[in-house]
Amino acid sequence: MKKFVYIIVCLWLVLICSFVLKQEFTLKTGKEVLLKTVPVDPRDLLRGDYVILNYEVAQIPPYFRDYGENKTVYVMLRVDKKNVAHFAGITDKKPKTLFLKGRTGKCQTTIPFFRSGRCVSYGIESYFVKEGTGRGLEKDLRNGALVKVAIDKNGNAKVKGFVQK
Repeated sequence: MKKFVYIIVCLWLVLICSFVLKQEFTLKTGKEVLLKTVPVDPRDLLRGDYVILNYEVAQIPPYFRDYGENKTVYVMLRVDKKNVAHFAGITDKKPKTLFLKGRTGKCQTTIPFFRSGRCVSYGIESYFVKEGTGRGLEKDLRNGALVKVAIDKNGNAKVKGFVQK
């Protein structure tokens, strides 16, 4: 019985460590780009100080075909001279260019053009910050700050920080 408990504990430790190592691997080896954000106003007293991030590259223009709700998609990115990534297309097959992997859903934005369309969630939409800094960071983001993300070869992204425009 003791062996069984030790095996279960070891399996859980391996699972937890592999999750953490995957996140760290993306941060250390992923291609670093900047993403423009669009305004959203979150409030949640139970989660602590954090900001909700909504990205321009998350909003699928209406002239692209509808991928439906909760579908895995790959958003291809075009990086400009300032290292800012822009929407270059969307597909349901893994592309060979720089891309973000995400899931489709409804838009939560203040931009009327996208309200009725589809958006993509990448898993980098909330970011916890040091207590007392969330509101200031939201203000900076509304004034044009950019989010620095690392993107690995599989399209997984992690937030690395913020950059003033």
